[in-house]
Amino acid sequence: MVPGTVHELSEHDRLILDFEKTASTAAGRHELCQRIELPAERYAIVLEGIVDTDAAYGYAPDVVER
Repeated sequence: MVPGTVHELSEHDRLILDFEKTASTAAGRHELCQRIELPAERYAIVLEGIVDTDAAYGYAPDVVER
């Protein structure tokens, strides 16, 4: 894991983690990507980068452990 604190997560990082806490759907993911101006094809890459941090574990351990 990459060291960090919850305060180092951006608003977009928290939105992605919050979305992943729910029963996410492809349509919901597409809507979130549009909202945060993230190309849908980069979503998985960004998510992988976020969950590999201590900050993400502190914020959403259930998502990180999946």
